[in-house]
Amino acid sequence: MIACQLSLYPLGTPAYTPVIKEALAVLEQCGVEIEVNAMGTIIRGEEEAVWRAARQLFQIAAGRGEAVLVMTVSNRCGCKVANKKAPARGS
Repeated sequence: MIACQLSLYPLGTPAYTPVIKEALAVLEQCGVEIEVNAMGTIIRGEEEAVWRAARQLFQIAAGRGEAVLVMTVSNRCGCKVANKKAPARGS
């Protein structure tokens, strides 16, 4: 499982909200967990599903015009791992 924080910035358009809403609608069909917040969106899931979702989100936005997608990807931070204890710091 990995987690990915995405921040999408459609460029050159004052009407950026429809682009973001369309991109978020695509995420809902990608089989990933989605958490929307004020500064971006966090997606969690199996590695291939997360990469595929991020790629599709960018392709939707880029298809509507110029865009910037900022991504932070982790296999630790933001990941929910059932029945596993986190390793001690310094291990």
